Amino acid sequence: MNSIVKKKSDVSGNSANCFKFTPVQALTFGAVFMALRVVLGFLEINIGDSYRISFALIPVTLSSYMLGPITGGIIGACGDLITLLFKPTGAINFGILFAKTLWGIIMGLFLYKKKITVPRAVIANAAAIFVCNIIITTVSLCIAYGYPFEVIIFARVITNLIIFVPYVAATYYFAQLAEKIYGSMLKTQKQ
Repeated sequence: MNSIVKKKSDVSGNSANCFKFTPVQALTFGAVFMALRVVLGFLEINIGDSYRISFALIPVTLSSYMLGPITGGIIGACGDLITLLFKPTGAINFGILFAKTLWGIIMGLFLYKKKITVPRAVIANAAAIFVCNIIITTVSLCIAYGYPFEVIIFARVITNLIIFVPYVAATYYFAQLAEKIYGSMLKTQKQ
């Protein structure tokens, strides 16, 4: 248990963070991210049945970055189920549940064991928002509520454009903060 974070250098000389956790540490961080996901799920702003502004996916993104795409997907799915259990907004929509799971997987594929830069945060969030929020969730809402796709797609694109910049900023800055915290933990462990 000499190190929590190891720096790996790639061929170009840039360093990428590779968090190394024991199983207990990974479980603990996963539980913390799950709790954050659920709490932020309670604070979302619902605008009718098909429009929602929420920052509940930020902990899913951070868990994907630190613990990997599989863990991020699990936290995305379980966090959505737990939030629905305590704050029911209707029946479980398996398309939306799939989108929340896929969010964690996509973010993990873009961010896990990679150096977080602003362009990487922009690309990762753009891919996840487009695939999960704009396509899968919109189609799922159309199936569940019978809305015509053309009617709700414009408003869903606008809603997701509103959250895009805060998601990118949160991805970048919280990843930088996590690197600094674990870097300082590494230094204190060595002393």
